[in-house]
Amino acid sequence: DCSRDHEESLAILRASNEFLHYAVSVALQKVQQLEEMGQVDGPDGQSQEKMFQNLCKITRVLLWRYTSIPTAAEESGKKEKSKNISLLCLEGLLRIFHTMQLRYQPKLPQFLQALDPAHEDGEEEATDINVTAKAGFLIRQFQRSLVNLLSHAEDDFNSKEALWLISVLTTLSRLLEPSSQQYVQLLSWTVKICKETSLEDAPCCRGLLTLLFRLHALIKSPVSILCELAQDIHAQLGDIDQDLEVEHQPHFAVVNTKTAAPTTCLLILGQAERVLEEVDWLINKMKSHLGSEAAEDASQAASAAQLLEKAVILQLGTLLTSYHELVQTALPAGSCVDALLRSVCKMYTVLTSLVKYYLQACRSASGGIPGRLEKLVRLSGSHLTPQCYAFITYVQSETSVVSEEKKKKKKDKLTAEGSTVMAKVLRETKPIPNLIFAIEQYENFLIHLSKKSKVNLMQYMKLSTSRDFRINVSTLESALEEQDAENVSDNDQSSASAQPNDSQEPKRKRRRKK
Repeated sequence: DCSRDHEESLAILRASNEFLHYAVSVALQKVQQLEEMGQVDGPDGQSQEKMFQNLCKITRVLLWRYTSIPTAAEESGKKEKSKNISLLCLEGLLRIFHTMQLRYQPKLPQFLQALDPAHEDGEEEATDINVTAKAGFLIRQFQRSLVNLLSHAEDDFNSKEALWLISVLTTLSRLLEPSSQQYVQLLSWTVKICKETSLEDAPCCRGLLTLLFRLHALIKSPVSILCELAQDIHAQLGDIDQDLEVEHQPHFAVVNTKTAAPTTCLLILGQAERVLEEVDWLINKMKSHLGSEAAEDASQAASAAQLLEKAVILQLGTLLTSYHELVQTALPAGSCVDALLRSVCKMYTVLTSLVKYYLQACRSASGGIPGRLEKLVRLSGSHLTPQCYAFITYVQSETSVVSEEKKKKKKDKLTAEGSTVMAKVLRETKPIPNLIFAIEQYENFLIHLSKKSKVNLMQYMKLSTSRDFRINVSTLESALEEQDAENVSDNDQSSASAQPNDSQEPKRKRRRKK
């Protein structure tokens, strides 16, 4: 309302924080209702056109309020942070942007045009509106807000506001064309933020990395980023061999001791699973085309198959180096260990599928196997399988240590619950036997492919005697020593209290279940 006659009355209302808070809260409530139900209460609540016009007006006001008066600039005590007007405006903007994409997708050009101060009337035709350019302009405003927020001291950092800003950027990024300059700028900016910003807030770290993965996946595979993040996790958490010190130049400052596990680790494994699913789909597609090409298209089909094979092997090779870092990392007991064992098992399953493909190719044609496959097999034999068995030993040793701690602190309920995490995971999911079986299946089909192709691929595989049921010599020796000590103590006590009965056999001790 710009009327001069209302200026005096409006000044009174604008000076009242309680009234402003009430007005923004009601607007937020209506937007939430529209987002969830597609309509709102009151007159014209079911009119799509009226609701669209109201959304445009509300968005202009909320955007101006949030960008003009940052959250940190508002004078409110710690107890009133939930009533921060700028924070309410940001939440409203997030909901509006989501509602527009959900309910008013065809009107997005007009909506973005209405937010432009130079074209408030939105008279320009929708066909002439560059959605990517308009969205890019909005994104830059929220980028500045996030950078300012991240530059605050740790005590002044508002985690909720940072999360909403990241969500706004994620929502608006869906409006950008992946080939556009604005998209590349947002991706480069996100990479820079993740590499240069040290965040100890796990939810914010998760939000930034999720945005990074989403942007990166639409342009190219994220396997190179996964490898760098895996190296950072290894450096932050240390090696399973405590005598080794990991020397590493950090790539992403957002990965630290508080965010490495489980936050970053689980995100990496989730992305790796998606890549493996895509690679597995490609391998199955390659299998379906074997021998089905016509004679005149054979050369063209062979060339296309070679490109696919090269892409598959490149993806698996880079992923393998990521797993190489993770299985050497001293991960904490719980979800990370279980997820990693499952993910590595999936990796071996996909490797087995690739070996089966080349086995099928050797049967249908007289050609041999390519050198790049031989390199991949050599890499798996030197950088993954031995480390997997070492990681299994580490997990089992950690399980035994945890169970001992549980016995020593039976009265402490919280400690007992925490100490059973690893044992419960291993007991319920059985990931270790599944992983060992996947490794053995991979080696089994490598033997078949070696015979068929006349290339000794098993020379790169070091067969291990490690099994889920093997005897751990060090653990056995310590248990026997403990048992002997207990026997000596029991004999001393019995001789002091009563005469020994030679005809009576000593009671057999039950072996501890581990």
